[in-house]
Amino acid sequence: MKKVILFLSVIGATLLMTSCLGDTTSNYTDNSFVYLDTDERGQVYGKTFSRYSPTRIITSNSMMGMDARTVKFMVYSWDEDRGTTQITVGDQVVQADNVQLLDEPIDIASTSLRMTEFPGVDDPVGFDEILAPLYSDYKDFMNDYWVVEYSYKAKKGETANVEFYKRDELNDRGEIVIDIHLTLTGTPEGTSDERRGDAIALNMSQLRAMSEGSSGGEGLKIRFVYYKNNSGNDEPEQVEMQNAYQWKIGAQE
Repeated sequence: MKKVILFLSVIGATLLMTSCLGDTTSNYTDNSFVYLDTDERGQVYGKTFSRYSPTRIITSNSMMGMDARTVKFMVYSWDEDRGTTQITVGDQVVQADNVQLLDEPIDIASTSLRMTEFPGVDDPVGFDEILAPLYSDYKDFMNDYWVVEYSYKAKKGETANVEFYKRDELNDRGEIVIDIHLTLTGTPEGTSDERRGDAIALNMSQLRAMSEGSSGGEGLKIRFVYYKNNSGNDEPEQVEMQNAYQWKIGAQE
């Protein structure tokens, strides 16, 4: 399977429109994360989300055998000749673009937030970088999944595992703190590190359930903390992500 590279080298990071200058068609070729869902009739469709492209509702015959309530990374195209399919969700009817998938979809691994303190380790493994998470205030949009993109270094033969732990106490700014922990497993081959990028879908539903009705109108403020690699051979240092992310968990529509 041809690998679609995620994270820092994401396909130029911009929406590639197929129309020429002066053409008013809405044809497009794009790549994004897609949350798969089903409508009232069992039609599988996807909700796209990306930091670079608009959100769209898409569907394809190729999606029919895919599991709903999962996240994938897809490359796809649409033109007016392909048309749309009517999707019915509750009392809403929307038109989903009938897209053509241009590459094998990539499954995005998922994990749940651990509602316990990070136990700590003597020799932490550092990330090179973590991007701001992609998420929605609305539970119905992507079922409380937050997609976190990250890069790290590992040797051939090593596999990364990423876990998330909620601290028991708020920090001095009244923010919920979540530790992101990286471990490497497997038998390393050679001594050279290679830089890798990946993404993981973090299920935050337990945090919503714990906080609904008690967070007030402002919602929750969430700060992620992780070990980051320094330049050279220095040990990784614990850092906070630059911004806290506000989650309006009362939003339901």
